[in-house]
Amino acid sequence: MRKVVSLLVISSLTLIAFDGEKAYKQCAMCHGKKAEKVAVNSSPVLNTLSEEKLSSRLNEIVDGSTDMAKRFVSMHQAKLKGVSKEEIGLMSKYIINLRDKED
Repeated sequence: MRKVVSLLVISSLTLIAFDGEKAYKQCAMCHGKKAEKVAVNSSPVLNTLSEEKLSSRLNEIVDGSTDMAKRFVSMHQAKLKGVSKEEIGLMSKYIINLRDKED
């Protein structure tokens, strides 16, 4: 039981340590401060996607699992290197919340 509780505490600390805002700053150069821009004349406006769709797209880029992801993998690889699926979920939440954020 102690091992399970310890594992849960460590897992939750890892999620708390991830900073979606800090992670997104590199993305803002192309996608805009509020994720409101079409990047490279081909990406959707990120803050208009559902959280699930955005998470799916980010996972595809990290995995390189689609043709779109393969085309832009070099552009995103350094920015998303080492980002876990849980962190992608947190980053997606942050991006979706940007549309409601005041300047």
